[in-house]
Amino acid sequence: MNNTQLYLTIGIPTLTVILAWLSNRSDINRLNDKMDRLGDTLRGEIDKMGNSLRAEMIAFRREVHEDLLMLHERVVKVETRQGL
Repeated sequence: MNNTQLYLTIGIPTLTVILAWLSNRSDINRLNDKMDRLGDTLRGEIDKMGNSLRAEMIAFRREVHEDLLMLHERVVKVETRQGL
């Protein structure tokens, strides 16, 4: 075995491993970028849903408060009619 054969025997597999590693690294970076974008989109949607839910809860509290006020007024009227 001469030096050229030795260099090719060691160099070709080494080069193949390095190229495969670089290729996998770029795939992983692309996947990370895609996951980051997906996470940002998901956080945005969750924020929108949270704001919508918050607005609905505020409206619901107002309705319940108004209903309780009306109920209180009716109770007062009934008690005054009965002389309590």
